[in-house]
Amino acid sequence: MSSPTDLFPPPEPGIDAIVRAQLDAEAAQVDPARIWDRVRVQLDAEAARPITPRSGFRKVLFAVGALAASLLAAVFLLGPSREAIATPTQVVESARAANGPDADRCYTQTLQLPPNSPAPLALVLDSGRTVTLCTRGDRFVVQPGFGGRGACGRDENGRVWIAPTRDAAARFDESELPPLVRDAVRIRGLELGTLLDEVLKDFELSWTEPPVHNAALLAVSAVRRGQTGPGQIRSADIVVEHDTKRIRSLVLRRQLIVGDTATITFRLAGIAQFGAVAYAAEGHVDAGRPVYDGARPLLRRKVLLQNLGDVLVNGL
Repeated sequence: MSSPTDLFPPPEPGIDAIVRAQLDAEAAQVDPARIWDRVRVQLDAEAARPITPRSGFRKVLFAVGALAASLLAAVFLLGPSREAIATPTQVVESARAANGPDADRCYTQTLQLPPNSPAPLALVLDSGRTVTLCTRGDRFVVQPGFGGRGACGRDENGRVWIAPTRDAAARFDESELPPLVRDAVRIRGLELGTLLDEVLKDFELSWTEPPVHNAALLAVSAVRRGQTGPGQIRSADIVVEHDTKRIRSLVLRRQLIVGDTATITFRLAGIAQFGAVAYAAEGHVDAGRPVYDGARPLLRRKVLLQNLGDVLVNGL
């Protein structure tokens, strides 16, 4: 037993047991359900408060993080083989870049003139006939040619030639072309580079139909901005091969000088490698046979008159 003056008396016997009994009694009075109810009420009150800048910033960070995670998941799920689909303009630009000055392309061509077309033009162009057109840069050759005979085309110097038979040909500088021949050449010919440059500059481009992933072909529709003048292309449908960027098919709607609209359809027939002579008049007459130009206008006229008649040479 301690004395009254002892400042630190030893604990009474059994003090630990008394403290434990007291703590156990208090713990028995705690109701977990009531505590959870109070916590839930507090959380609801917090949610009802206006968002402060600081809490709003935290929410924005959370949203950005969630979006980034979604994008990362999308990239992971789609895999590296997924690629962005190009725009219609990019598709035409890629076709233009692939159409090099030394690329030879051959197309079948079908021409449909409207019913009200001038009779001479319809006769010369032989509407409805399918012909073969090969082109390299601004050069081209069409077989059969005007009136369904021989061949015609434009050479590397920009001269237009007509070879109704392999016995003789007629050749014209651009300034010498009579109106009928000029119109016929504009409609029958194909200068892909010049055409695509014009489409990119003056036309509104859109998808003919939405492309799908790994599509082999991409289809673009082109419509001229503003009014279409005589001889100009009003609209075009362009189908481009995804891998090679070559033009698989092309539909042109050209406003005629007189009448309505001509529809010219081109479909890729093949890729070839020609010499320059394939696009020249000399390549379509027998060896040693003449090609008449402006130096011999009467003989040039005679070649056309004998083979294509008065309709073609009218005005020469």
